Amino acid sequence: MLTAEPYRIISGDSSLTHRFNYWDERSMNLRIDEIIDFKVGQNFEEVMEIYSKKCQSDNTDFSVVRVLSNNQKMIAHLHKNGFYNVETTYIAKCRVNKIQNISYSLGKTKSFDNTCDVDELCLLSSQIFNNGRFTEDYNIGKDKADKRYFNFANDLYYSDSDRIFMFSKSKLIGFLFFKKSDNNIDLILGGMSSKYSHLATVFWSKLFSNFDNDAIVSATISGTNIGIINLYSYFGFSFSDVKCGYHKKWK
Repeated sequence: MLTAEPYRIISGDSSLTHRFNYWDERSMNLRIDEIIDFKVGQNFEEVMEIYSKKCQSDNTDFSVVRVLSNNQKMIAHLHKNGFYNVETTYIAKCRVNKIQNISYSLGKTKSFDNTCDVDELCLLSSQIFNNGRFTEDYNIGKDKADKRYFNFANDLYYSDSDRIFMFSKSKLIGFLFFKKSDNNIDLILGGMSSKYSHLATVFWSKLFSNFDNDAIVSATISGTNIGIINLYSYFGFSFSDVKCGYHKKWK
């Protein structure tokens, strides 16, 4: 995703690093600024004041940040400065050889491939997500969030990300994009048509069968997405790094 170079604000023992996301502006027609790092000290309110002035001068629509749920100092500063809680996320992790309940039962009309019709992919992506950083923000609305997923899937398809697609006859019913780095596999974006959600265990099982036994698979999951939490629990994944997502609406 295309972002501006990170910009760091420092005051005494406190700092905040943020960046403007050109990709989100293109996909949702909203100016989104993301806080990507921070150090909370005695001077943090001065940092927040500088940051606020910059967002206002840059005509920012929303600021977004994810912070560990036990970082009460940062959360207190966010509340004080008009940020509101939008989401809770978890990191699900498991080593491939520890994954449980793998299933390979598949009907004759179901198949897998690493290519698909990109228009069909984008349409499916724009229809199946009811959770996530922007979908769960009532100030942004699902229409814009669905458009973002449409563009997200399109860009991932033409990127160097690995992928797997599932079909019923010739119809696309599921997709997963992921990145391999050394022994780590990061699941970026995936989902299935609601009509075929009962095949999710088979689809994810097929994905896991492509990985080395000692590889570690991880995914960021919305805390409100009970279906996907149950799916990863079924496979024996552990959940950690609970983060709270906060937004601020500037105008």
